[in-house]
Amino acid sequence: MRSLHAAGWFVLVCLLAAPAVAQQNQITGGNCTAANLNGVYALTLSGRAISAAGAMAGAVQVVGTATFDGTSAVTFAGVANANLGAGSSFNYTGSYIVPNNCYGSITFAAGSTASFTLVVWGGGNDFAITGADATYIYSGSGNSVRPGVCGTPTLSGEYSFSTSGSTLSGTNQTGTAEEAGVFQFDGQGHLTASYSDTIGGAVPAAVTATGTYSVTSACLASATFVDSNGLTNTMNLVLTGNYGANANLIVANPQFIRSGSAHTAFLNPAQSIGNVFSYALNSTPPGSVFVLFGTNLATKAASADTVPFPTKLLTTTVTVNGTAAPLYYVSPTQINAIMPWETPGGALTSVVVTNGTATSNAAAVYVPATGTPGIAVYGSNRAVVTNSDGVTVNSATAPASVGEEVVAWFTGGGPVNAAGTLKTGGPAPSGLSPITGSYSVTVGTAAATVKYIGLTPGSIGLYQVNFIVPQLAKGTYPVQIVIAGQASNTPVLSVGK
Repeated sequence: MRSLHAAGWFVLVCLLAAPAVAQQNQITGGNCTAANLNGVYALTLSGRAISAAGAMAGAVQVVGTATFDGTSAVTFAGVANANLGAGSSFNYTGSYIVPNNCYGSITFAAGSTASFTLVVWGGGNDFAITGADATYIYSGSGNSVRPGVCGTPTLSGEYSFSTSGSTLSGTNQTGTAEEAGVFQFDGQGHLTASYSDTIGGAVPAAVTATGTYSVTSACLASATFVDSNGLTNTMNLVLTGNYGANANLIVANPQFIRSGSAHTAFLNPAQSIGNVFSYALNSTPPGSVFVLFGTNLATKAASADTVPFPTKLLTTTVTVNGTAAPLYYVSPTQINAIMPWETPGGALTSVVVTNGTATSNAAAVYVPATGTPGIAVYGSNRAVVTNSDGVTVNSATAPASVGEEVVAWFTGGGPVNAAGTLKTGGPAPSGLSPITGSYSVTVGTAAATVKYIGLTPGSIGLYQVNFIVPQLAKGTYPVQIVIAGQASNTPVLSVGK
């Protein structure tokens, strides 16, 4: 194996593109089974009680989760607000049936005796229900697109919301009202709100509020806030979307119960932090480099000029779960930083930026326990690959030859068998530090023989893979690294004769 080389860093100036989660959810006409409903779904449910005379006698509003076992068992659990009282927890268990035409049923036997008709759609990502028990008639829905794990920093930034519900006098419903506005969550358990309440046909009344909140690992949130009318409000939410950008919610105070939905007004903060080379989200294990995008992150652009990298550049610092992260580059809109080796893998972390006296909201970032490689890229999606001379960067005019050993540079390699002490922000040990996870490299569809994959000696946060160019015809091919089942981006390299 030829000698290992430390590569120079590339200052990235591209904008992070948030992944588009495009779904075409259509009501299906067939080919359904009970297996289409499997796992945990965000649940929202509303009910109305009607008197014998046909008058509105009561209302209930619910958020929580629906859990299906993919065979026949189902559980609904969460929190309900009603005109008779707020904040009641519930847990209903029963069975469900999904026939081939996707129109089925749910019957509860414990916790409730409600029965529902059920329609499954979106390939099983969504369902809708209508039904009744002895007190209420219901309608509701569920969606399975939820974050994999949540924490208080998952609910961060500005969320626009709207609700509707019933005004109360004691336990009597006196009318209807609408509400719309903005919640501002700091990602650390504090919220502010500004909204308008419209009661009947009255002129909207402006309201402000402050309070606290928390989010469980199951992506259920609860909040308490006091509004400018002196009323204490309780709110329960279930977060939806891949990054918690949406929420179903119920809110109650002694005069008004309501339900609705909330949506991030801007890009969810979790979607602004990624692998520095691939920009893949939640893809920076300990010891690798992440990129963070935002506004007012620093007073100007600056790069680290000392080793180990400093934890403060200009007036900017970044913390991960309260631990200062070494900084390679800062600017008003971008930061490149090292994920501390001490950060627990396989867990959600809280990332906060401080610029002078200003502190950002916290962002939730999942730190993987295994490698999640991102290959360095330049130009028009070209892989940063050093040819066999150890100097020339692979290009269309400087291709690699079949059978030669080349080096691809990446970050996000994950745990290694270190040749020495690993120091966050400091150079990697001088010996070989191979990764511990399983791995493979492909060029086009051809498997490449790997000679070494691990930390680059003397580098900071950089990994490399030395591999033999497989037998391929002259041309340009995507190169991909897979570590512990996690695939990298696929920039291209050129192969000559």
